[in-house]
Amino acid sequence: MKTVTYVINSITLAVALSTLTLVAKVQADSSFSVNSTYADTHDNNGTHYEESRSLSSNEDTHDDLTLSALHETQSTVDGSDDAVSDDTHANSESSAIYPKKISQVPYSALGVLPTSEADEQFSYGDDPLQTIYTWHGRSSTNEKYADKALIFIHGGCWLNAYGYEHAKGMYHALAELGMGVYVTEYRRVGDEGGGWPGSLDDVTQAISTALKRIENEGRYTNIYIAGHSAGGHLALLAAQRLSSSSLNLSRANIKRIIGLAAITDIQSYAMGHNSCQSATAKFMNGTPEDVPTAYQRATPSPTHGSLPITLLQGDADSIVPARHAVLSGTNQK
Repeated sequence: MKTVTYVINSITLAVALSTLTLVAKVQADSSFSVNSTYADTHDNNGTHYEESRSLSSNEDTHDDLTLSALHETQSTVDGSDDAVSDDTHANSESSAIYPKKISQVPYSALGVLPTSEADEQFSYGDDPLQTIYTWHGRSSTNEKYADKALIFIHGGCWLNAYGYEHAKGMYHALAELGMGVYVTEYRRVGDEGGGWPGSLDDVTQAISTALKRIENEGRYTNIYIAGHSAGGHLALLAAQRLSSSSLNLSRANIKRIIGLAAITDIQSYAMGHNSCQSATAKFMNGTPEDVPTAYQRATPSPTHGSLPITLLQGDADSIVPARHAVLSGTNQK
């Protein structure tokens, strides 16, 4: 359990301050304001984080706390064995006790995060979008990260308007900690072959290819798969597919699947009216009434998989409601 806690804590604030801000960006049709709260509780040492932010599509200020929070994450990792199983889900009543508060973090804050280009890239198909970009772990005093790798599926409402580049700050930060990061690009709505089920086919093949490459290189021995928003939806489904395939995921040393604001109930999601919810029918090639069987197949069912799953969710996320983190067979945070 220590390994799980280390990895979750290392990505939590990085994602909260980078990739989770993308879900607000999809509303850039006009000025908007989104208030969201992320809270992370560590039972034994009593360290808490909360970040609230108001985002505006025309806001161009930067917040120095973005970087300081990332650095603070590295120094406050909780090593308790039972931290994951005892996760506390954030709520409005408990938020008042959290001593750490970061507010007014705009989407433009991503622009000040340290980044680096991928160390290498390789293909898993014939289309140029079927590419995996790799950041290898740097030499680090954090030896606990040295043998670990993350396979990451980016979000963006399944639309080709949003690619892997927006989260380069996170890839760089994890590599600096010593972790390998394998970032999957894939065909999305607007790309030939994208949408349902092509996007899932791509992500499944990408994960399989990345796992085989990691195994052949022998550089990393503990693997995590994470996806954000629509990418979390695809990551959960791909892991479910691979669990039932000839690929033995336990033999591949996959320790956990992590959904970051993952869309888990796509049928109810399609009934919503925000920008991302409105894109669901485009992704699925119809509404739940039009293609009910497709929606059923596109709904993650963790009980059909063989790997532990953790869902991390902002409880005031207006793009992916918090109810998506309540899924039988998973841990919630």
